[in-house]
Amino acid sequence: MPVAESWLLFSGTLICTVALTWPLRAWLLRQRLLDLPGARRSHQQPTPRGGGVAILVSLALAWSFWPGAAAAWRQPMMLVILLGLLGWIEDRGEVPRRLRLVVQLLAATAFLWLVGGIEAVRVLHVSLAHPWLWSLLGVIAVVWLVNLYNFMDGSDGLAAAQGLWGGLLVAALFHRAGETALAQMALAGAGALGGFLLWNRPPARIFMGDSGSLALGAMMAACAVLGAVSGAFSIWVGFMVSSLFVVDATATLLCRVIRGERWYTAHRQHAYQRLLDLGLGHGRVLVLYMLINVLLVLPLVAASLRWPQVDALLAAGLAVILTAGWQVVQSAAKVNNDKA
Repeated sequence: MPVAESWLLFSGTLICTVALTWPLRAWLLRQRLLDLPGARRSHQQPTPRGGGVAILVSLALAWSFWPGAAAAWRQPMMLVILLGLLGWIEDRGEVPRRLRLVVQLLAATAFLWLVGGIEAVRVLHVSLAHPWLWSLLGVIAVVWLVNLYNFMDGSDGLAAAQGLWGGLLVAALFHRAGETALAQMALAGAGALGGFLLWNRPPARIFMGDSGSLALGAMMAACAVLGAVSGAFSIWVGFMVSSLFVVDATATLLCRVIRGERWYTAHRQHAYQRLLDLGLGHGRVLVLYMLINVLLVLPLVAASLRWPQVDALLAAGLAVILTAGWQVVQSAAKVNNDKA
């Protein structure tokens, strides 16, 4: 993929999103589609939500007009736009949880079916070929990624920056494997998220809302599945790309379930929320998460590409390290609450 083309696509979706977010924000303010401050919120001022529409429009334009994208991007972009539209309905009014889950499951199932399912997963030197099992787990994983990106969109710029990071890394992985069209799709996503980050960085002037977070989760989930299906990178590497969000959301959910709490209700128990409560602030939390991605996740991804026979072990080790970090943050928050 020529460097000039890569720069044009990335910068095009970035500029488009920046330009679209400005009038969208003004319209959302007029419509009073606002996230209001509250005990379970991390912001102090009423802030318009639904900025994900600008991301969706930018991606749809890239899909429609970028040469060769129409067919190559069809399945993942259908998933992204469908779930983004579901999120927009959620932004404008409450959607029953069961209906939301059913739509997500149907969309994920259709996506896995259209891309041919996941035939096998390699663990160390052994390739385990169980298409029905891996495809079923793939559906569950897609739905979980879609929702966990939604859960993690609670600090200024955090989800957008993770999307920018993930899109750029996945684009490099696809490019390395010769999957040019998929690399271009990931670059388009990274550009759109980068453009939105300019509006969403601390202090955020607009939130992406469910329209953005569900679309972002769908994009990252689709890239992980397509990486495994195409052979561009393993499912373990796909996990690593989003591991910081996956571990934070999953560990928090499991703890809430074990304690008998309603895991699906709003709360302030994610590690990033604990860090905010400890006084780090949105900007420092954003920088911390990106430093972890660059200084910890990226080297382990590189090691997995260099020694693919141990990528599962490296992914497991990364999960253990991130879980330990999550526990340290939870313990520090508990000590702080006890003192208070």
